[in-house]
Amino acid sequence: MSKQPIEAQYRDAMNAIAEVLSEALEGQGFALLVFDFGDKGRMNYISNARREDMIVAMKEFISRNEFGDQPEQEQ
Repeated sequence: MSKQPIEAQYRDAMNAIAEVLSEALEGQGFALLVFDFGDKGRMNYISNARREDMIVAMKEFISRNEFGDQPEQEQ
C-alpha cells in the first residue's frame, strides 16, 4: 500500500479541516478522504487516528454498509 503525502493543492485545506474536526469531535476518531471523481484514482487521506486503527474502522464501515451487518442498538 502506497503511503503518498497529501497532494500539495489539498494539503492546507485538509489540515485546516482536520484541526477543526479534532476540536469539534474531541475524543473521537475521524478520517477525511478527498478523491477525484472518475478514473484518476488518486485519494488523499488525513486522520487523527493511527493508520492501522483507521484501516480497521474503514473495513468495519464497509462491512456494515456493503453487507448490511448492522449491530443491534442498545436499549
